Amino acid sequence: MKMKLLILALLFQGLVACSIKQPPLEISHWRLMPQRANTVKNNQIKYWITQGTISVTSPFDTKSLVYRLDEQKYEKDFYNDYVTLPSDMLATATRQWLNDAGIFQFAVGNSNALMPMYLLQGTVDELYTDFRTGQTPAAVITIEYYLSNADGLTKNNVIFRKKYQQREPIPDNSAKSMARAQQTALARILAELEEDLSKDAKNFPKH
Repeated sequence: MKMKLLILALLFQGLVACSIKQPPLEISHWRLMPQRANTVKNNQIKYWITQGTISVTSPFDTKSLVYRLDEQKYEKDFYNDYVTLPSDMLATATRQWLNDAGIFQFAVGNSNALMPMYLLQGTVDELYTDFRTGQTPAAVITIEYYLSNADGLTKNNVIFRKKYQQREPIPDNSAKSMARAQQTALARILAELEEDLSKDAKNFPKH
C-alpha cells in the first residue's frame, strides 16, 4: 500500500511539474502598413476619392497568416494573425498611401458620408507565404484595383483597372520575417498603383 501511495505521489508531482514548466503559447498580432517615403506630389486632381471595399478571396480572407505548402494545400497559422481582417487592413493601407501621395485632393474611408468624384475598390487574389518545394520561400500578394467615376454616386463607370503581383523573398521562417516581407510586397504594389494613377490622372473625367 505504501508503495502504491508513493507511486501515485510521484506521478502527481510529475503532472504538476509539467503543467508549471509549459507556459501557454502566445498569439502574435501583425499589421501591414507600409509608409510612403517619397515627396508628396501636388494635387493633380482637385477632387477627393473614396477608398471603397477591398474584398479578399478564400482561403486568404482570414486573420490568420496563410502558408502555401503545395499546389493544393494551404495551412493557417493560428498563433500568428493580423490585428484586423485583411480586407480592412489593406483598404486602410491603400487609403493612407494615396493620401500621402497627393494625387487626389484627399482620400477618405468607405464609411465617410462625403460624396466623392472617384471610388477605388479592389480584390485580393493571393495573400500568403509560399513554402512550396522548389520555390524560394517568399511572401506573395496579388491585388486587382478598380477606379470608377462615382459622379455623386449616380454612376459607377470603371475608368481604371489593373492587377498587381509581388513576390518578396523571406530570409527565414519566422513570422516577423514573413510580415516584413508582406509589408515590403504591399509597398511595391502601392508604389506601382500610385505611378499608374498619376500617369493617367489627366485622362480621368472631371465631372
